[in-house]
Amino acid sequence: MITPDLIPAAMIAAAIAPALILLWLAVAADSRPEPARLVLVAVLLGAASAAVAGILEVALELALPAPKAVLPAAIEKAVLFAAIPEEIVKVALIAAIALRSREFDEPMDGVVYGTSVGLGFAMLENLLYVLGDSNWPAVAAMRGMLSVPLHGACGAIAGAYVARARFSGILGSGRGTRWRRPRLFALALLVPIALHGMFDTGLFVLKLAPSGTDNGAELVLAVLFSVVVAIATITIAVMLAVRIADRQEKWVKTRRLPAGHWRDVWAECLIGLGLGFVGVAVVVAGAAIAKAAGFLLMLAAAGLAWRCARRLNQMAASRRHHALAVP
Repeated sequence: MITPDLIPAAMIAAAIAPALILLWLAVAADSRPEPARLVLVAVLLGAASAAVAGILEVALELALPAPKAVLPAAIEKAVLFAAIPEEIVKVALIAAIALRSREFDEPMDGVVYGTSVGLGFAMLENLLYVLGDSNWPAVAAMRGMLSVPLHGACGAIAGAYVARARFSGILGSGRGTRWRRPRLFALALLVPIALHGMFDTGLFVLKLAPSGTDNGAELVLAVLFSVVVAIATITIAVMLAVRIADRQEKWVKTRRLPAGHWRDVWAECLIGLGLGFVGVAVVVAGAAIAKAAGFLLMLAAAGLAWRCARRLNQMAASRRHHALAVP
C-alpha cells in the first residue's frame, strides 16, 4: 500500500518508466554508442516540443469549428489538432539534429535521435495525463502500452526517413533522383502524421461518443482499430531500424565497439535519471523523513547519471579515433 506522501513519486515513476525503458531499447539497438549529452538533449527538446504542440493545438481548436457528428469530429481532433502539430514539431527537431549535429554521422543515428525526441514528447505528455487523472494507475498502464510506444515509433520512423535523406543508398533510396531528398523529408513528416492520426481517431471516437447510447460494438471496433494501428506503427519502426542497422554494418567501414559494456552503462544512466525524478517528487510531497530520503536519492541518482554520461561520452569519442585507426 502506497502512503499518501509517496503517491506523487509513484505517479511520476509510472509516467516516465515506459519512456525510459523504450529509450534504452533504442540506444541499445545502435551498434556504436551516441554521446549521452546529445541523446538526453534530444529527449529534453522533445519534451519541450510537447508544450509548443499544445499551444498550436489550442490555437487550432479555437480557430476551427468542430463538427457535430462523432466521426468527423474525431477525425478533425485526431489529425488537425493532434497529429499534424505534434509531428511537425517533432520532425522539425529531428531534421535540425540531423542537419546541424556533427554526431549525426551514421544511418542508425536517425533512429536513435528520432526515438529520443518522440519519447521525450511522450514523457511530458504522459506525465501530464497521469498527474491530471484520479485513476492514474489505469491511465499510466494504458498509455504506457500504447501512446508512449506510438510516439517513440513515430519518431523512429521519421528519423529513419531523415537518415535516408542524409545518407545516400540507405534502404535502397534512389541516389540519382532529383527530388529524392525532398521526397524523403516529406515522407518523414507524412507517414508519422498518417499513423498518428489513425491511432488518435479511434480513441477520439471513444471519447466523443455520447454516453447512454447503444453503440457498444462501434466503440469496441474503434478501440481495436487504435490498437491495431499502434502495433502496426511499432512494427514498421522496428523493421526500419533492423534494415538500417543491417545496412549500417555494411556502410560503416570500421570495426564495431563491444556493445555489451556501453549498453549496460546506458541502462545505469537512465535508471539514475528516473530515480532523480522520483527523488524530486519525494522531496516536494513527502514528510520530513521522506524528504531526507529523497535528497539522498537525488544525490545518488545524479552521481550515477553523471558518471555513466561521462563514460558514454568518452566511448562515443573513442569510436572516432577507432575509425581513424582502421585503414
